[in-house]
Amino acid sequence: MNAKINIQTVSDILKREFPGSVVRVNGKEELDEHYSPGERSGSHIKVEIVTELFRDLPLLEQHKMVHTALENSMQINGGFIHALTIKTRSNK
Repeated sequence: MNAKINIQTVSDILKREFPGSVVRVNGKEELDEHYSPGERSGSHIKVEIVTELFRDLPLLEQHKMVHTALENSMQINGGFIHALTIKTRSNK
């Protein structure tokens, strides 16, 4: 699986798990057909999620929610993500 598909897959999963949220993967909110990750490989993913679902939740709980959403995509579980950088916040 190439990096473009991996990154798009992460974006799709997060948008499904956090509906109505702003989701950015490797700095992009929308990934177009010709998106290239530049210096990052598909296995090193940076995500940013802004959602009302994180309101009043501690940062650790927010990050656990993201990890749970991407659990099956992690290399330890046979997926393609080796490293994951997470930035989360509520939109209020």
